[in-house]
Amino acid sequence: MALFQYEAADKQGKVISGKRDADSAKEIVDFLHEKDLIVITIEESFDFKNILSLQIGGVPYKERVFLIKQLTFMMEAGLPILQSLEVLVDQAKYPGLKEKLKKAHNDVKGGLPLATSFAKQDVLFDEIQISLIQSAEKSGNLVEVMQQISIDIEKKQKLKNKVKNALIYPTIIVLTAIVVMVILVIYMVPAVVDLYSDLGAEDQIPLITRILVGISNFFTSPGGLIVTALIVLGLVLGYRVAYASQGGKSVIDKAYLKMPILGKLLNNVQVVEMTRMLAMLLKSGIPIIDAMYSTAGGLSNYHYSTALITSAEKVSKGSSIALSLARSEVIPNIVIKMIATGEDTGSLDKILKDLSEFYENEVNEMTANLTSLIEPVLLLVVGIMVAFLAIAVYFPIYNIAQII
Repeated sequence: MALFQYEAADKQGKVISGKRDADSAKEIVDFLHEKDLIVITIEESFDFKNILSLQIGGVPYKERVFLIKQLTFMMEAGLPILQSLEVLVDQAKYPGLKEKLKKAHNDVKGGLPLATSFAKQDVLFDEIQISLIQSAEKSGNLVEVMQQISIDIEKKQKLKNKVKNALIYPTIIVLTAIVVMVILVIYMVPAVVDLYSDLGAEDQIPLITRILVGISNFFTSPGGLIVTALIVLGLVLGYRVAYASQGGKSVIDKAYLKMPILGKLLNNVQVVEMTRMLAMLLKSGIPIIDAMYSTAGGLSNYHYSTALITSAEKVSKGSSIALSLARSEVIPNIVIKMIATGEDTGSLDKILKDLSEFYENEVNEMTANLTSLIEPVLLLVVGIMVAFLAIAVYFPIYNIAQII
């Protein structure tokens, strides 16, 4: 949606100017023609007032969950959809979100379907949820589908929180070890070097200590700090640029799935999301091919998304779902076999739901035990770091006795 400034003339030749929000200049032309006006000029402009509605960083996931659950609750209570949307507008905390909700409300008020109105604004609901709402509006079970969406988005939030919480402990341990190393390198090692200098024995400083001294001098100098900042910035930008490309995303996502311990957790999370979304779409009456394409768009991992897209193409040509997915390198065999059973028995949506619950339990168990699984690796890494520093710092001190 953009702001356009226009000039037009009526049949008497009187020039009329104004501003109007629209998706394209063609909408402005149609609007003016409906009023029997002759278009003179149309220019896209920027309204400074709209700067307040710019949303930096997107809408937080928690805010989306809260508003969707609130909308579902109001619809369950029998509140008219327009009144429900008015409440959402009032409850929205973020200016950009509030503005988009207002436009969605106005579109619904103007006669557009709920799914179309939210799809235009790209707010609250993702592509899969929009498909579900669109199907529900046609079948008349909108409240039931909104309940499914509310439950689904809450499960997604809980799943994300469990994975994040499981990674907090190892992250704290690693960061603490790095901070301790930095402090020792910056303060302890130079003190040892000064002690050797006072004794006139700079040439007898052990090699490992000299290496740390060089590192310390580099990171404490202005030039070293600038170079370090540029390297970190380059790595971050390089990662983002690579991940934005198809080839880069493929390599990075593959590496994620192959990581020790965490790779299995990430695989299971993708299976949970894939089976849950497919089950929801099929239960709502959406054709299997459309459901597969929509689910592929909702998966974060490139290889799972590509597997579904490739399978959907083969299914459209007559292949079975299980057979087309069997050629994938990432989807577990048990999932493929269960899908084959679902196809044979005509209960695919139920099988997918059962698979989703099974793998969700697996994820819950893994996140609960993640600390104990990662702890041996953390102890090994931290132990090596401590041993290296101990040799570099205390070995020279021990040698001083021989020098004296």
